[in-house]
Formats: sequence, C-alpha cells, structure tokens
Amino acid sequence: MSAPATTPDGNRRQTRSAAPPSGRERLLRAALKLSAQRRSIANIGLRELAREAGLHHTAIYRHFKSVDDVAVTLVQTLSSQLRADLRRTRRAAVEDGQDMIRASTQRYFDYVLQHPQGVIFCAREVHGALPALRQALQTMLDDFAADSADDLAELAPHMALQDRSTALVLTRMIAEHTLYAAMDYLEHPEQRRQIVHRATLFSEWLIAGASRSAAAVPAGDRDG
Repeated sequence: MSAPATTPDGNRRQTRSAAPPSGRERLLRAALKLSAQRRSIANIGLRELAREAGLHHTAIYRHFKSVDDVAVTLVQTLSSQLRADLRRTRRAAVEDGQDMIRASTQRYFDYVLQHPQGVIFCAREVHGALPALRQALQTMLDDFAADSADDLAELAPHMALQDRSTALVLTRMIAEHTLYAAMDYLEHPEQRRQIVHRATLFSEWLIAGASRSAAAVPAGDRDG
C-alpha cells in the first residue's frame, strides 16, 4: 500500500508512489520550520538548515547554492501549487454554474489552513531582509494577478475589463489583500467565516465597480 507524500510544509497528499521525501524536499520543509521559529529565513545558516533536515552540511550544495536559493525555490514551489489549484477551482465553479470568485476565495482559505507555515512564511517575508526573496514574492503576487485577470477574461467576460492593465491593477490588489487576510484567518479562528466573507466582497465589489465604471465611459473617451 502506498504511503502519502508530503508538500514542502509537511502536509500530506495522496500519490501513487510511496517514495520518501527527497533531500531537496527535506531542506525546503526544514527551511519553513526554522523560519517559523526565527521569524525570518535570513537568520538561518546553511549548516543549520542541513542539520534540521537530517543531512550532512555538504549535501545541501547538491540542491541549493545559498539560503536565498532555498527561499526563492520555496516560494516558487508553494506558488505553483496554489496557482494551479485556484485555476482549477475557478474553471470548475463556472462549469457548475457557481460564482467563481466565491469558490476560489474559499479554496484559497482552505489552502491556508492546509499549509499554514507556507502562508505565514510568504506573508512575513514580503518585506523581509533578503532582496531575492522579496522579488520572488512580488513575482508570485504578479503571477496570481495575471492568472485572475486571464480567468476573468475567459470565464466571466461580463465582469472583465477591456483594459488589461486596469484588470491587473485590480487583481494585484486582491492578491495582496488575501495574502495579509490569511494571517488574520490563522490567528483568529473564531472570525474565519467573516474573514472569508469580507475577502469575497472585497474582490467582487472591486471588480464589479471597475466594470461598471468602464461601461459608463463612452468608447471614444476611454483612451483620453
């Protein structure tokens, strides 16, 4: 019988194979654990990271060049998982006749509960000490914004804006808002329903308001 594999922050997911975590995965999980204890990955050395992962200190160089490299890889790994999940959720919601914004917002907060260390890591390090990590997190937010803008245009054309640059500004604001809302969601379990509701309204009202404003402008005046 196959054993469940794990994500970088140690959560289980079912796969067909029973392969144990690789050295790379162990290092990523160790980085999350230590950064949660220290409040910043910038305070962690490579030797300490290797020791936490149960590896010889020289083994880390088979996978990463520096702590910056570990941190950036961690962001990219967490981001790719959630981006794919949210895009599937939005498409499935539309196919089922549901509100894709509500569905994807709820799925995001479900992910927050499943991967708390990863979400806390990202929220804390947006303004952290490592420039490469800060840039990776800004790129992550840009990617989430681009995904949302693309899905709006394809799956909800009645809500989409003709001006993609405006759509990206709005979806970027939503990406930032939900990242910080995730911290409140984890810290205040008694308010979780309200936090999801507020985040959903923030997204819906922002997009709907901009759509109505764009529709009210005469076509000839939109470039002026």
